[in-house]
Amino acid sequence: MSKRTIIAFVIIGIIFLFYDDYLRWLYPPAPETGTDSTAVATTETGRRETKHAGRGEYYLRSSAEDSLRTVVEEKRPVALMEKTESLPERFVTIKTSRFRARFTSAGARLVSFRLEPNGRYLLEEEELSPPNKSHQPSFRFWTYDGPVETNGMEFRLAGDDDGGDREYRVGEGETRRIEFTTSLSDDRSLSVIYTFNGDDYTFNCRLRGVGLEKTWVRDYAEVYWDGGLAYTEPDTAQDYMYSKAYVYFEGDEMETQKINSKKDVMIGPLSGATRWGAIRTKYFMAALIPEAGEAVGGWLESRHDSTLTGRHHPNRLGVGLRLPLVNGVPNTPIKVFVGPIDYDVLGSVDPSLRRTMNWGWKVIAPFSKGILWALKKLGHVVPNYGLCIIIFSILIKVIVWPLTRKSYHSMAAMQRLQPKIQQLREKYKSEPQRVQTEMMKLYKAEKVNPMGGCLPVMLQMPLLYGLFIVFRTTIEFRNAPFVFWIKDLSQPDIIFHLPMSLPLYGDHVALLPILMGISTFFQSKSTMTDPNQKMMLYFMPILMTLLFNQFPSGLTLYYTLFNLFTLIQQKITPPPKPAEVKSS
Repeated sequence: MSKRTIIAFVIIGIIFLFYDDYLRWLYPPAPETGTDSTAVATTETGRRETKHAGRGEYYLRSSAEDSLRTVVEEKRPVALMEKTESLPERFVTIKTSRFRARFTSAGARLVSFRLEPNGRYLLEEEELSPPNKSHQPSFRFWTYDGPVETNGMEFRLAGDDDGGDREYRVGEGETRRIEFTTSLSDDRSLSVIYTFNGDDYTFNCRLRGVGLEKTWVRDYAEVYWDGGLAYTEPDTAQDYMYSKAYVYFEGDEMETQKINSKKDVMIGPLSGATRWGAIRTKYFMAALIPEAGEAVGGWLESRHDSTLTGRHHPNRLGVGLRLPLVNGVPNTPIKVFVGPIDYDVLGSVDPSLRRTMNWGWKVIAPFSKGILWALKKLGHVVPNYGLCIIIFSILIKVIVWPLTRKSYHSMAAMQRLQPKIQQLREKYKSEPQRVQTEMMKLYKAEKVNPMGGCLPVMLQMPLLYGLFIVFRTTIEFRNAPFVFWIKDLSQPDIIFHLPMSLPLYGDHVALLPILMGISTFFQSKSTMTDPNQKMMLYFMPILMTLLFNQFPSGLTLYYTLFNLFTLIQQKITPPPKPAEVKSS
């Protein structure tokens, strides 16, 4: 192949593998100092119905104002009256084998959610509630006076006769219920009820109302989670990049929203039979799942938080679901999942939650899932994931051996033709088009395919990209050590930090990318057939070293081993016979 062709393949490969990283490097998040609220609307799916200029306007207005006025006239609702009694704030802590959750009676909401150490990728507590005034989860309904949110109300902890905070331990197979209630005017009351079990990462919440049938002016309420999730990874850029909000509909349709670093964005209201809403970071998720029936729509948002600092702010992603009212309250219990984005864990909660996992393009997804399955099976036998990667790389090399052997033979055939090709270039150096024509005639006469050395490599691209996806995005390698300085295969194997951050390279030095660059150099040198490609011999190892310095050490370990095994294969593979070379 010509030098230009090689460069083109390199550029395509970089875009194919590292697109998100280049965008993050070229367009870093802007400082979150403004609150230029902007909503987004479209008709692509037919679900985004209206566009509003800000959050308050969205919550106070309906997509059909005339219908809202009709409802108000028919129900003639009684407005909620201001309470004169100030209730003391109480805290309730629930402990299970999976999490420790802390709730406050001020708003009947979650203020802290810590995952307990459990398994390899959760070696210590992880706080998932963000350090801001978030509302997780909360309910919203509409009265004649406007929207009312439970997070702004004062509640009394049911059974709080002696006062003080409470703490309960819920074992496996056990359940515990806590109830926050508040009395309104005219013998009306509202309760927020949470139910816990000690078996998984979920709990239930629901509203219960007394005498509220004529209070509402809409036929639905909302349950929502705003404020996002706390960032947990050392490289906050990774959490920032993978953070996203979702609303999932019947029929396998899904609306998504990533963090917008320049302006506030709201998508909604969305309509249709809705299965769940969720937000995520790189490795963790919070999801709201109606248990009895479905929601009838929802919304997504990305908002700034001026109270937070740092280049990559903990996000303010939010998601909400519309719940139909039955006898004045949403009768649908909400299952709340807060836990790891683990393929098996998500499947046990709701298999459709796996739709939030990144498997790459559709053609790549089967490879990614197959690779993850194989590595997990190996992990059941071999306790060290670094050793699993070594075994897996050997297996892959054995599988692709016929392709690489074919590639070697094609390159040998091309090397045999180099003197004749050089003669053609010298003979027709003033006629580039004639050179190409004569070269094609030569290839045909010698029965040599000039792409024979590239096609086997291109056929391996789905597998290589699937490996990239698995090592980069799945939680299985989080906190997984290998040997010596490699303590976490989901993070770069840093040996020391730099006093500054360099473009593309970062602020640290990792050893495995350097070893991979060296192995890439020798591999390229052993297969180079065209002297005009000498520039690529040095360019590719340097480029790969720079790029992989930011990547997980598990991914870099695999590519380094793949290069080393390729060099070994080249040494032990016998040279092709002349007949084989000519027919390649």
